[in-house]
Amino acid sequence: MGIRYWGQPLPAHFVTTARTNPRLLHIDDDYDEYLWNLREDEIASNSRCDSAKHALDLDKSFGDFQSLWHTEPPLYRPAIELVRGWVTDTHRGWKAHYGIIDPDRVSTVRDDVRATRDDDIAVFVESRGGRYRDEPQLYIRSLIAFRDKILTFLDERVNRGEGVLYTIG
Repeated sequence: MGIRYWGQPLPAHFVTTARTNPRLLHIDDDYDEYLWNLREDEIASNSRCDSAKHALDLDKSFGDFQSLWHTEPPLYRPAIELVRGWVTDTHRGWKAHYGIIDPDRVSTVRDDVRATRDDDIAVFVESRGGRYRDEPQLYIRSLIAFRDKILTFLDERVNRGEGVLYTIG
C-alpha cells in the first residue's frame, strides 16, 4: 500500500492534546464524535462523498507538493506546513509523522496554496520529466485536482475556525 497522507479537522480545544501526543486523538471519544458529526452533517447536506470538505486524502501526491512548495531559506512557502514531514524507520518498523496546523495559521497556508497556479504545477511536472515521462498531462491534471481538494478542505477549516491534524504514514 505504501505511505499515504490523511488530514482531518482540528478544533481549537483539541490542539493542546494534539501537540502533546496526536495519536491520543485517535482514541479520544470526544474527537471521534466530533468527526462523526461532521460526516453526518455532510451526508445530510447531500454533499458528494469525495468532496474533501472534512477529510483530506492526498494519497501519495503529498511528496509532489513537498517538492513543489519547498524553498531554500530565506524564502518560505506557508503551504509547506500542510505536507512537511516524513515517516521514520525505527527498529520496530515505520513510525508515522503527525503534523499540526493551528487554527490561526490555516488561512495563511490556504492563501499560499491558492497562489499555486495551474501553470506552476505544469512547469513543476514538466521540469521533472523522468518521473512523469509516461503521461505528463495526466499528472498535471491530477495534481491540479488534488490542489483543488486541498483548497476545499482548507476553506472549510477557515470557515469553521479549525486547525488541521495530518498524518503521513
